[in-house]
This record gives sequence, C-alpha cells and structure tokens, in this order.
Amino acid sequence: MDGLEYALWYMVLHGPAQYGFKFVDKQTILQLRYFSEQARCWIMFDDAIGEVAISFPDWETMFQKADPASFYLGMPNL
Repeated sequence: MDGLEYALWYMVLHGPAQYGFKFVDKQTILQLRYFSEQARCWIMFDDAIGEVAISFPDWETMFQKADPASFYLGMPNL
C-alpha cells in the first residue's frame, strides 16, 4: 500500500478512482474529506515512526512535489 495517502488525496481532489482491486467511490471520498477537515490534517505513513498527522499546508507542499505516476491508481498489473 505504498503511497496510499497520496492516492487518496488525489481522489479527494479529482474524484472517484480505482485503487488496486477496490473502487474508491464518492461516499468514501466525502468521508475522507470530512474526517480530515475535522482533524485539520492529513495522515501519512512514515517508515520510521508510523502514522503521522501532517498539517494541510505541509501536506499540500509534499503532495505537489510527488510524482502522480507513483500513486498506483487503476488495476495492478498481474
């Protein structure tokens, strides 16, 4: 699930999409948006310390620097 936080944020910005074998629908995206707004942060996974809450300004900077091709949207190649 490497890059899941990036793929989900991409969907928050752009709408439903396939992620692996799961289609992330509009309802799920609305829930992600609601919970992140309530928490005033986005959660990402750091290999050294686990889940980390990132402020929206910091997250948006990190997201802008990320390569969209690494978000693994769509079906995996089997």
